[in-house]
Amino acid sequence: MVTIGDSFSIVATLAGIALTLWSFMLVCALLFPIRVEEARSAVSGSLGKCFGMGLVAFLLGFLGIVIAQVPNPLAKLAGLMVASGYLACVMVGTAGVAKLAAERLRALTNHEESHFASFSKSSWYIVVAGMLPVLGWFLFAPLMMVVGGGAGFKAALKSQPVGEVA
Repeated sequence: MVTIGDSFSIVATLAGIALTLWSFMLVCALLFPIRVEEARSAVSGSLGKCFGMGLVAFLLGFLGIVIAQVPNPLAKLAGLMVASGYLACVMVGTAGVAKLAAERLRALTNHEESHFASFSKSSWYIVVAGMLPVLGWFLFAPLMMVVGGGAGFKAALKSQPVGEVA
């Protein structure tokens, strides 16, 4: 028998996950602006390559989860590090997708709102679209994970010029 407390706990868990994903996307964009910009340009330039690279990155992340199941503590650590790296690439890449959406949203409003407000709205739209029942869970969210993972992986592999230290 399901009580109303069970229903409230499910709704609170989903709201907490949505808020956490949204805030993590904002933090990625604020802390790693160059990598997020590279992910945005990767998505806008070649979506198919990001999808293919995302499948490779997904396999690496899945391999990390499998390695984390081994009873050896060092193997668990290595597996968790690989899986965490994959999820970090997904968030940086998804922040790049949100930045692209924010630019398009800002153009639709004739540049009336700030960059942060439009990025915040677009990242919230992406999170909420992934939380929609059926289509969001089984179509949009996995596609965003694959494309975002590919864009983030491409951005992580791209070298940056080293600045001179005074």
